Amino acid sequence: MSRQAPSSAQKVDPKKALPPPPPQKGPKPFNAEDYAKPPHLTKEEVLEVKQAFDIFDNDGSGSIDPQELREAFEASGIKTYHNKFIYQVLGELDTDNSGGIDFEEFLHLATAKVSDKDTREQIQKVFNLYDWNKEGRITWDELKRVAQDLGEEMTDEEIQHMFKKADLDDDGFVTFDDFYNLMTQKEYGKQ
Repeated sequence: MSRQAPSSAQKVDPKKALPPPPPQKGPKPFNAEDYAKPPHLTKEEVLEVKQAFDIFDNDGSGSIDPQELREAFEASGIKTYHNKFIYQVLGELDTDNSGGIDFEEFLHLATAKVSDKDTREQIQKVFNLYDWNKEGRITWDELKRVAQDLGEEMTDEEIQHMFKKADLDDDGFVTFDDFYNLMTQKEYGKQ
C-alpha cells in the first residue's frame, strides 16, 4: 500500500505532528520567593545575595566549586598557594558535602544571625584554619605560614608584633582563649 501525500483539504498541522519537546534538565529557574522569609529576609535581599553568588559562580552551575573559590580569594587580593586552605574553607561552608557551595549554603553564610554561641563556633572554625598542626594552639611559624598563604607581605617583626598582641597570657602560643579574647575583646567564659 503506497502512502499518498495529504490533499490540501487534509493538511497536517505541523505543531500537532511533532512530539512535545522533552523536559529541560538542569537547575530549575531561580525564584527568590523560595528563599524569602519575611520579616527577616525579603525577596529583594535574597536577590541581592543571589547577585553576589552569581559573581563567584563563574560557570553558572549553581555551585561555587574549589577553583571558583580560589579565583574569588585571588580576586580579593588573597593569594592561595596551598589547596589545603581552599579545601578547609570549602569544608566549613559545604554543609551537604557536595564538593561546592550552593546558593542555599551561601545564603545561610551571608544572612546568619550571630549569637554568642555562634560567634564562639565561628571563631573556633577560623582558629582551626590557623592551627595547622591541630594542637589546639597557634605557633609563630603557623601564623607566619597563614600570612604567606593569604598573600600578606609582612616582615618577621610585623608578624612577631601581631603574635605578641594575640598571645594574651604570654605563654609563647596563641590558644583558643587568647584568639577568642582578641577577636571579641571579651574574656572567654565570662559572658
